[in-house]
Amino acid sequence: MTKAIYDKLADKLSSLGGSIPALKCREFFDLVEELFTPEEAELAIKMPPNTVSADILAKDIDGDAKEVESLLETMIDKGLVLSRDHGEVRIYSLMVLVPGIFEMQFMKGEVNDRTRKLARLFEDYFNVANQHMAAAPTGFTAFPFARVIPVEEEIPAGVEIHPYDRVSEYISQADYIAVSICYCRHHGELLGNPCDKPKDVCMSFGPNAKFLDERGFGRRVSREEALDILDRSEEAGLVHCSSNIGKYIDFICNCCGCHCGILQSIKNAAIPSMAAVSGFIMTVDEQECVACEACVDMCQMDALTMEGDTVVRSRERCIGCGICMSVCPTDALKLEPREGAPVPPLNRQEFNVAMMSSLSQNR
Repeated sequence: MTKAIYDKLADKLSSLGGSIPALKCREFFDLVEELFTPEEAELAIKMPPNTVSADILAKDIDGDAKEVESLLETMIDKGLVLSRDHGEVRIYSLMVLVPGIFEMQFMKGEVNDRTRKLARLFEDYFNVANQHMAAAPTGFTAFPFARVIPVEEEIPAGVEIHPYDRVSEYISQADYIAVSICYCRHHGELLGNPCDKPKDVCMSFGPNAKFLDERGFGRRVSREEALDILDRSEEAGLVHCSSNIGKYIDFICNCCGCHCGILQSIKNAAIPSMAAVSGFIMTVDEQECVACEACVDMCQMDALTMEGDTVVRSRERCIGCGICMSVCPTDALKLEPREGAPVPPLNRQEFNVAMMSSLSQNR
């Protein structure tokens, strides 16, 4: 009976989508059995694909409203379910495996037996899932889930900067900002593979930030502190990656190439600049370059190489983050507008349309 419940849970998580499939294998069942009790799994299976209140869900499954609400609240604390207030009613939704449940397990930065166990279970499952995806037919290109936002201070004066290329613009307009631990680097640390980059630098905005703060998965920060976090991230060579929406953003992950899933997926793409970019690209003034190679070491995309006494940039690999420029001693590197740079969808509705169009074209 228990095996049948987790088998149905795999089907449920698959129906929700996400970037990692829910494969019915030993590693998957080991993982979800640690994440969900049988009672939680059974409720998750019965949840609709969109949001629902505890009262309506209880009525739909012929259950007790208070018991259903109590279980949903427990699942929130375990990082399995999201909630938000809709007027005077609290509504709930089941999270996808990735991005969603995985990230929530490590955003608090906890170090204990359970988080270590979960880190290993996720790693074992990701290894299987990645092998499965690598064996899938090639040539598929989905609409980018994320995009890169450049280091604003590195954009030359006089160059037009669109609002969606300004991190400061989003921060100045945000009514709620929260910072959490980088789940990717914390996951690596729990596995004995730490990163020397700062971890307390990943930010969320709006309703998501409010939820994370209220439920202990992050803490609220001021606009000034958010700008300080960006400065600290840039000094450490981290790349600003965000949701691919122009009007607003849900998150800014400050990513390293050694641990962070978003940046690794960009880096591992055949042409990284097709996966996620900013509206800019880096250029080199050969007369000013002193061949110190500092920028080569800083680049997360391996977009820079030395040829003789000057650095050479790969147009295909440069994502226009601007991080390399922060270590150039002679200002030999410049950001310039990228020809044909993609314009992010204005809102979630336009993003969904673009994603569905991409999926249909690649079937």
